[in-house]
Amino acid sequence: MAPPTAITGRRTFLKLSGSTGIGLATGASLATAEADESTSSQPAMYLAHSPRPAPSTLTPLPPLAAMTLNRAAFGAAPGDIDDFNARGGSDLARLTSWVDEQLDPQSIDDSSLEARLANPAFRTLNKTLTQLWTEHYLPENIPWEERVRPANEVLFATMTRAIYSKRQLQEVMVDFWHNHFNVYAYETPNASVWVHYDRDVIRPHVLGNFRQMLEANARSTAMLYYLDNVDSSDEGPNENYARELLELHTLGAENYLGIMPQWDVPRDAQGRPIGYVDGDVLEVARCFTGWTVANGHWSDPNDPNTGEFYYRDFWHDRFQKYVLGEFIPADQAALQDGLRVLDKLAEHPGTATFICRKLIRRLLMDEPTESLVASAATVFHDNWQAPDQIALTLRHILLSTEFRNTWGEKMKRPFETLMGAMRVCDAEITLHPDDDDSQSLSWLMEKTGQHPFSWIPPNGFPDTRQTWQGSTPMIMTWRIINWLLRITDAGGNFKLDVLTRTLNAPEMTDSANHTPRKLAAFWFKHTLGYDPDASQVATAAQMLTHSDAYDGTPWGLDQPIDLSQDEWPHYWQSGLRTLVALILMSPDFLQR
Repeated sequence: MAPPTAITGRRTFLKLSGSTGIGLATGASLATAEADESTSSQPAMYLAHSPRPAPSTLTPLPPLAAMTLNRAAFGAAPGDIDDFNARGGSDLARLTSWVDEQLDPQSIDDSSLEARLANPAFRTLNKTLTQLWTEHYLPENIPWEERVRPANEVLFATMTRAIYSKRQLQEVMVDFWHNHFNVYAYETPNASVWVHYDRDVIRPHVLGNFRQMLEANARSTAMLYYLDNVDSSDEGPNENYARELLELHTLGAENYLGIMPQWDVPRDAQGRPIGYVDGDVLEVARCFTGWTVANGHWSDPNDPNTGEFYYRDFWHDRFQKYVLGEFIPADQAALQDGLRVLDKLAEHPGTATFICRKLIRRLLMDEPTESLVASAATVFHDNWQAPDQIALTLRHILLSTEFRNTWGEKMKRPFETLMGAMRVCDAEITLHPDDDDSQSLSWLMEKTGQHPFSWIPPNGFPDTRQTWQGSTPMIMTWRIINWLLRITDAGGNFKLDVLTRTLNAPEMTDSANHTPRKLAAFWFKHTLGYDPDASQVATAAQMLTHSDAYDGTPWGLDQPIDLSQDEWPHYWQSGLRTLVALILMSPDFLQR
């Protein structure tokens, strides 16, 4: 007879949870939990987007260590809670110590992560842009798998970093800026040069200076192709990049004033236009004509074919432009029109407000408080030329009163949930394109609606609770949690070995403590970072009282079980994995 499955346990858990206060705050109903896997080809979050109840304003605050590690990191790995709590005599002192260390990532020893990334299966992570272009894009007769291998290697390296890096805030910000400057990776040539976009365009700037990142992005091969500026010339300026530069990368749609004439836009106290209009979009597009890629274009016999940024001078519109209230002279030196636009946008207060609102939405709440947006925007704007502008802004946000007193207004997206589950379970998992389980994980994540680097529109993955608490993203994420807790390596060892983790815990060395109630309490505290409510423990513990014995007698909540046994009628080890899976699906684990 087979051991009980996690899906059966989850159904029971949800039925029981309704009377104990552990019901799904995420809005998923029992019918949702039992729904069949969707076969739709649409992005998962669009399959269930009906309005959901807002999170309770009475959600109690967990300890600050748990709050911080679930928002400014991808969850707590073993030892992280203790490390945080040992950093000072008060919450603010501990938080300040942790934030300041994370904002100086080079001071953190990440050699164990680097050893994982040195796996020879990662063959492209150290290739130059030209090598990526000439070896993975230009050849006509290479397999598709080889053409997109750089993108797949970045995918699995990103997951590896999220799980194992000690520089957690840096990885959270890499995720943020990849979404802010979203590019769909899985088309050519972007897939072939994706290592360059991640390594050279995004990562060096995530805690640095926004203006520098903005220029690196404007020059990047991936963005130039994605938003079609690669073909933009004076004969036909392409507005795609210009529009997204204004609407998504800098000023934001909140500062778009429509089709009014440029000269009618109101000015602020310093004489800047308070927003942008369609006329600015066209003029910005003219400024960036000629910004392209060295792709051996037929129009230029001297054009190199290296895949690097290239300024094609005879494509540039050399005449006068008018952008955001300023005349840009005709016949400027190469690149100067576009560089002046980037300066104006990076310095504009509207950009500071838009960026800070997004940062606060990512780290704290779906509806940022205007007071925190304003104070953070002041830091961002006042330091717009500072090399650590973004770090200074993040420090202001993370040390704010709002950060310490806000919880439960967001929920984890699928990527955060799964990376956090692997961190808290101390996973021993090797991810790379040649590994079958890695490919399975990638395929399964597509069904959640959040496969990294796979969002096709330029606005990045949605960042609101309502989007991700729909039934489809949640159920598909739950299915992956169940799968992760079942997979083994070639030697038969579980990659998320919750049994060994349990047996090695100091509080679990005495087998008398191996009761359903104490095991549930241990794993709740281990996954959440704090002691759970007794009713939650009792409800979850019932997952270990199931018995296939002929008399159907349930096991007692306070009756020790034999964790060395995984055979009929009790299947205790399978039951333990089911218990952990259920806790990883609980509202408490999904809260941010």
